[in-house]
Amino acid sequence: MPELSGWSHVSFSVRDRDASVTFYTDVLGFKTLAVTDRDAWRQTIMLHPNGMCVSFQQHDGNSGEEFDYATTGLDHFGFGVGTAEDLTAWIAKFEELGVKHSPVRDTDMGQFVSFEDPDGIQLELFYSPYVAA
Repeated sequence: MPELSGWSHVSFSVRDRDASVTFYTDVLGFKTLAVTDRDAWRQTIMLHPNGMCVSFQQHDGNSGEEFDYATTGLDHFGFGVGTAEDLTAWIAKFEELGVKHSPVRDTDMGQFVSFEDPDGIQLELFYSPYVAA
């Protein structure tokens, strides 16, 4: 089988691109890489210092509904962290910024903290001794 070198990017359809850009900059440390404004849609591509790339697409046909994990598509998106202690540090940052979040939760595969972006998309910070961050 051909190899995958890692994930390239993820692109989210959002209600308010600028609110998403601000959130991912202030909360998660992403930086704007490119901005495209067209008649029917607006896009911002962002890069994290560790090489992760996210894109936010605001389409003119967006009816403004909040994200619903129970519909076909994305359930949630998880970012890996290197240690369980990193989860505690993230909680402190979230509290400093006023970001609502879960407590650290345990699973058979590791531990996570969940929170939501401005569109209600559930994000997780996940630590697993079995999966490399």
